[in-house]
Amino acid sequence: MNLYSKNITDQQAEYVQKVKDLSSLSVFVEPTCPAVIWTRQVPPETQSWINQLNPQLLPNCRKLVRTSDARKTIKEIFSISKTPYSTGLEWLTQDITCLTEFFSSLMKVKFIRLRLNVVSTDSCRKPHVDAISGRLICTYRGTGTQYGFSTDSGGPKRFLTTPTGSPILFRGTLWPENPFLGLLHRSPPIEGSGETRFVLVIDPIIDPENEE
Repeated sequence: MNLYSKNITDQQAEYVQKVKDLSSLSVFVEPTCPAVIWTRQVPPETQSWINQLNPQLLPNCRKLVRTSDARKTIKEIFSISKTPYSTGLEWLTQDITCLTEFFSSLMKVKFIRLRLNVVSTDSCRKPHVDAISGRLICTYRGTGTQYGFSTDSGGPKRFLTTPTGSPILFRGTLWPENPFLGLLHRSPPIEGSGETRFVLVIDPIIDPENEE
């Protein structure tokens, strides 16, 4: 199956790779991988804790992070947000740290931009490709990121939804080779539903001195 073909169909979205462990996410750098998902479940007690937590106690931030300082920085972020200590918070801190370190190593960078967003609106609802080389997204609470293929300005006719708690890696327009421009993604439309999402986004930073 040639994923570079102009005859991409919605069904080809299923050719996004799905792996069962963190290390297997490295398939992302192979030439024929438009995106990859680590299909997993957050421990039930941790997921329950995240789902029931007051959204005001979840961090909403954007920060440039040196990979070697990732765990320290992430702990500080949750401390500033007054997120109550629990085994769930320990798991979440460790998981974000591991994803940060893995993605930094995969993308061969020493700095990343880390975003933790509390979302209850339709922000980023429009299907798009990011103007970066690659991006990791993990939705810890609420509906996961949606993706689909399109060959015209009309956008995908069908979306697939990333499972909650499952990290997904996307290529952007700055990927050094073919960035799979037919693969678009979006935040799920949730405004007015009462749903609150908690989303991690990690971007590689090549030149931290020129970053905000």
